[in-house]
Amino acid sequence: MSNSPASTGSRPIVLSDRQGFDRRWFASKLEAVYVPKNDTEAVSQITDAISRHGRDVKVVSGRHCYENFVYNGSTRAIIDMSSMNRVGWDKERSAFFVEAGCENWSVYRALLNGFNKTLPGGTCYSVGAGGHITGGGYGLLSRLHGLVVDHLSAVDIVTWNDSSKKAELHHVSATSTKDEQELFWALRGAGCGNFGVILRYYFNELPEAPELASIYTLSWDWSSVDTASFADLLAYYAEFVGDMPETEFSLLKLTHVSAGQLGMTVQAVSPAGTTLLDHRAETERRYREARTRFGAIVDHTPLRNPLGGHPGWMTDLIGNEKVQHVTYLEALQTMNGSGPNQFGKYKSAYMNKAFPSDQVDKIYRWLNTTPEGVSTSDMSQSLLQVDSYGGAINRVASDVTAVPQRSAIMKLQYQTYWLNDARPGEGSHAPYDAQTEAHLGWINEFYRDVYAEYGGTPNPAKDPSGTVAGAYYNYPDSVLGTHAKGTVDDALRLYFLDNFRKNERNLVAVKRRWDSADIFHHGQSIPVE
Repeated sequence: MSNSPASTGSRPIVLSDRQGFDRRWFASKLEAVYVPKNDTEAVSQITDAISRHGRDVKVVSGRHCYENFVYNGSTRAIIDMSSMNRVGWDKERSAFFVEAGCENWSVYRALLNGFNKTLPGGTCYSVGAGGHITGGGYGLLSRLHGLVVDHLSAVDIVTWNDSSKKAELHHVSATSTKDEQELFWALRGAGCGNFGVILRYYFNELPEAPELASIYTLSWDWSSVDTASFADLLAYYAEFVGDMPETEFSLLKLTHVSAGQLGMTVQAVSPAGTTLLDHRAETERRYREARTRFGAIVDHTPLRNPLGGHPGWMTDLIGNEKVQHVTYLEALQTMNGSGPNQFGKYKSAYMNKAFPSDQVDKIYRWLNTTPEGVSTSDMSQSLLQVDSYGGAINRVASDVTAVPQRSAIMKLQYQTYWLNDARPGEGSHAPYDAQTEAHLGWINEFYRDVYAEYGGTPNPAKDPSGTVAGAYYNYPDSVLGTHAKGTVDDALRLYFLDNFRKNERNLVAVKRRWDSADIFHHGQSIPVE
């Protein structure tokens, strides 16, 4: 077929079209890329793409998917939303809007500079709004303002009508028709490539941006940490999170021992009406308290290298040895980082309670384990990141949005990264495959071991203690289950718990109504049956 824009609405393909942010993923058989600039083009181009390529059409906004749901050997066409990237105020709908092609940084800057508003979204600047928001969306203001989907009032989405064989634009909200209300509910946490192509998000109200922010980091040498002090560190971190004011958010980075140090970064924003002096005084007090309490467990040492990990990939020694007091815009600039393009693997878990002792022991052991086939230094970017959670997130019932984890106090992301000189699409081929398998083996065994008591995953159905609460859909992990393996329900139950199939309002029923032909399909998409 011709790829000329005149004949298909697509444009000629370039090499970068074939690869995602994670260099593991490559669309070797890609034939067409569609880049709509407005609603009319989106409807016509999506119709053309699906008419030609069926289920082999995928959608991207920022290209940050952790699995190969877009960039794989079966993808023939991509709907790239990057040209629909406006943020503003819609007078007719009396709502703020964010288009799907926006990246986090452009959203924050436009809302702050234009309206003094913000969203409680993520800290990786180049993540696209299209996937980030519909998957739930959380970040450094989520303890104060909840998830992004908690503020969502409507969505513009293009769905597929299998009877007419055409794409259709819908504006869905909680006040739409009954069917559209169900779709809107699903899009608040589970839209990621499941029901259609999201063009635009609407927010009737948004939080005022804070005036001020303060950032500090505590760090400890691995050489000073033994099993006992590591257990005490994790136990106190759970207490610290539980006592934290909602204006604070923390990221505990439990790095592999080869990094030399592990650390924690905290951002505190000013409550409304707080003066500069009062905010600084309170943050300094909290900093001294944390430094003293954590220091009683492990001696604090100055951070020698930036802390890695997503979200919040740090490229500088932030707030090192003192509190860094800045404006909110400066905090956004400081804390927003996506890191270098590398090879990576990720896994996630929610926790409702502090770490059980057996999990602590296993975490310590795996962070001190180097897999065969790689050098110790090759593991220096691998870590378990423990984010604070709770606060306003927990004031929403589990079935109000598709995101059910509303009792969690911590959110975990297991991460491992590696680099080599492989050309695009060849990172898993010899001689690089051994490095890949070593990293994958390490992180998968690490995760299975930590949750061995529950069958190898953070499965609340097998946890009578109520400690774990499943996994996060925006951090997809194909090891949990896929359509190809016939195990996708195992994964989707961890992501959505009773919202997947069990509740009267459930994702399978919404999928059956809005995409009965299963056009919007990927390795962990919602099934029709």
